[in-house]
Amino acid sequence: MDWPAPTDFSDAVQNPQQCFEDEDLAQGVTAVNRRGTPISWSGNFACVFKLGAPGGDVAVRCFTRKVNDQQERYGHLSAYLTGVRPEFLVGFEYVERGIRVKGDWYPIVRMDWAEGDRLDKFIDGHLDRPDIFMDLAARWRGVNGTLRGLGIAHNDLQHGNVMVQEQGALRLVDYDGIYLPRFEGEPSPEIGHRHYQHPKRTSQHYFDGIDNFPSLVVYLTLLALRADPALWERFYNQENMLFTKDDFADPANSQCFKALKVSTDDNVAGLAAALEEFCSRPVDQVPPLEEVLRGALTAPLPTPSSNTPAAPPAPTPTPAPTGASSPPAPAAPPTPAPVPSTPSTAGSSYRDLLQSGGAAASTPPAPSAPPPAPAPPRAPAAPPAPATPVLVCPSCNRTSSTEHIYCGYEDCATVLLPGRKTCNSCRASVPLNSYFCSECGVSLAAPASV
Repeated sequence: MDWPAPTDFSDAVQNPQQCFEDEDLAQGVTAVNRRGTPISWSGNFACVFKLGAPGGDVAVRCFTRKVNDQQERYGHLSAYLTGVRPEFLVGFEYVERGIRVKGDWYPIVRMDWAEGDRLDKFIDGHLDRPDIFMDLAARWRGVNGTLRGLGIAHNDLQHGNVMVQEQGALRLVDYDGIYLPRFEGEPSPEIGHRHYQHPKRTSQHYFDGIDNFPSLVVYLTLLALRADPALWERFYNQENMLFTKDDFADPANSQCFKALKVSTDDNVAGLAAALEEFCSRPVDQVPPLEEVLRGALTAPLPTPSSNTPAAPPAPTPTPAPTGASSPPAPAAPPTPAPVPSTPSTAGSSYRDLLQSGGAAASTPPAPSAPPPAPAPPRAPAAPPAPATPVLVCPSCNRTSSTEHIYCGYEDCATVLLPGRKTCNSCRASVPLNSYFCSECGVSLAAPASV
């Protein structure tokens, strides 16, 4: 049978009770524009619709062509992330009998809806506040460190697959091509956005380090725009952020590379030179982002501000893949996972530790002393008896254990020690007495810059 076109799916979702077998979706209301036409977002292999369902807003991802192993791939991904899915990967569920179009059933991926702005739209709306981009860069390092810690790769990192939510939280969407260790040796189902991928990449390049090149492209872009927001008007074309595939193919004659290599920010200039060199290397010889930063950063990074704003008041909603089949890791930091210095392999110890349910399952490897809870403990009645020695809360004058970062009283939860320190890994600003960085999850046992 002929596969439905995007317009066929659009016609079908106008009647949820007729096209969906899932009870929650059947009771949903399809988001429409002013003309009453379903709002959709289209990519290379799918179109996405938003439904307001009784259980919450969801994204329905309809495939625009037949993919024989999609159900198997999503099944493996769900199993692999069980108990360890970080918050920046939204929940998802593959449904074989997902949507009925013209009498026939077709698969869908039901996803949790991720409200917010696409990365390029967020940047476009905050060019007058470029220091915000330092916050995003710090979070981006945490996202990449977590993916590497789990031994997986997104496989299509680009502005359209990165959502910026309230308070600057990042969410990745589109999981059709995610790399898992079990896929080693297989061809890639896609080769990613042309303006972010290595110029020599083909479908034969599919491994845990395939995100190395695009992750540096995004990180460098954020630092460059913080240093010179005028670059946006000069190089942004709606399909990229700064670079294009032509820049990667011929960096010696690229105006973008030339502009960044003479940046007044030494780190931008150094990273641009490194990226230029990587364009001529084999794809599998591009090092991980953290390794690049250790070698190319020549000046201290500015401390990210602690008040990244919410997305603009009237954002254009963008879908984010996920569903109930893979719950997030319990009690994990916002972007957990240490940054490995070498590429992850199958059976990643970090993932195995999380899935084992052991004592350290909710945090990266701990320092000699166990880390405190990242949030104040819940005390239903009287507060817990403080340990000795204790800290006096500067707000309520009550005492809490020195192991606590925040006041142990539920009605207060003030940071116990004044001041902040900077994570040496992702440069995030965290409370002075933190054991772990809340952004990238690395241990702060070693002295940090204050």
